[in-house]
Amino acid sequence: MALKLTSPRAVVLLVCVISIISSPSLTNGASKTSPMKPPRMAMALIHPHSIHSPYYNPNATAYDLVERAIDGSIARIRSLSKLVAAPNDYAFRGGVIANNKGVAFLVKLSVGTPPVPQLLIIDTASNLFWFQCDPCISCFPQSLPRFDPAKSSSYSNILCNSVACHVSTHECDSNKEYCTYNLKYIDGASTRGNLATENVTFETSDEGTMVIPITKIGCGHENSGSIDGQQSGLLGLSYNYYYSFIQQVGLKFSICLADVHNPQYPYNQLVLGDDAVLEGKSTTLDLYGGHYYVNLQGISVGETRLKIDPGAFKRAPSGEGGVVLDSGTGLTYLKGDGYVPLQNEVQRLLDPRLRRVKQGRKIELLCYAGTMGKDLQGFPVVTFHFENGAELILDINNMFFQVTPAMFCMTVVQSDLTLRGLSLIGVLAQQYHNIGYDIQGKQLFIQRIDCRYLDQQSAFP
Repeated sequence: MALKLTSPRAVVLLVCVISIISSPSLTNGASKTSPMKPPRMAMALIHPHSIHSPYYNPNATAYDLVERAIDGSIARIRSLSKLVAAPNDYAFRGGVIANNKGVAFLVKLSVGTPPVPQLLIIDTASNLFWFQCDPCISCFPQSLPRFDPAKSSSYSNILCNSVACHVSTHECDSNKEYCTYNLKYIDGASTRGNLATENVTFETSDEGTMVIPITKIGCGHENSGSIDGQQSGLLGLSYNYYYSFIQQVGLKFSICLADVHNPQYPYNQLVLGDDAVLEGKSTTLDLYGGHYYVNLQGISVGETRLKIDPGAFKRAPSGEGGVVLDSGTGLTYLKGDGYVPLQNEVQRLLDPRLRRVKQGRKIELLCYAGTMGKDLQGFPVVTFHFENGAELILDINNMFFQVTPAMFCMTVVQSDLTLRGLSLIGVLAQQYHNIGYDIQGKQLFIQRIDCRYLDQQSAFP
């Protein structure tokens, strides 16, 4: 597949919006609405540089967005390092909230009856679906009206003495009447409110709508965090048997990212449910500590298999180490035993003809003077090899990004020591692939593909 992406806009997907458009059919009640759990919910990803994105800034340059992506990756990795260092700090933890100023996917869906649109951060390291609610004791600004449960005929607080409360949070309000939740995220954000049941309205791939009753949802009355006035809450895609959103809509989902440098590219997609796209070779998927782990066994540059100890990326019985796929990190972080051989091979190929450039950042990036389109022609494909033969294939647009008009850098960096051997595969490395998660089957499917060829029935304009 020939995908030519030389613009630094290739990184701006790092602040994406997954939009389930709030159309008249959604707010007025479409004839195709179904109360049944749908087999397929296909949603189009909207590019952040598109005028349809709530993050759209007509004055932002491609290089401004690169800076935002790098800063967001740093913030994400710092929060995650705290989680690794102190895994038992919070009894009921939703995971690491994505820094919305850097790397964050958003989803727009509607809740309640009648449906009220909500804009939510998506995080594969969190498992609860929550949003801000009236009456508000403390709330952050949001771009859409806050949800008022008193105006929804389908909203119901979960009772304190119910089995549903007992197996989830065990927490109750001061009157011991209703079940509550209290999430404290590693980066300092928090949300507290009622645990409830409520209808969620999705658009489907046939341009209809489907209503799904979510039996455990967070209605937040006290909320704080690093927010810039866009999102209403968070949609967790991690798995927990007792209260996770993904448990209730089907234990499968897939994300396809392709021509992300093009704001008009309409085929990037998220699919939830039993008809998620699970194609290509698969590898073992392991859920541990709220994160999706994979068994990375080696790395090749072209035909050269790097000399990396096969055990370098394994997770120890204590929980340290391992490799995580993350939706909230733009860059890819590899522990030293895996990163250094890759860095050495890249330097061996590029140093003889390009000038290395030092840049003053909080993380050390391998950078060169030049432009990707001109100076990386013929650079070999880098392949991440996983257990059972699955591969993540990185071309120059996965491996590098143009930071300034005269400098490009590698998108793979060395893990901070505070991560205790943990490696993360970020969004840039996942571009041009469909990644399918089969949680019940414990399989991750990886397919290198242009998303337009996945399904001609998808809900794309």
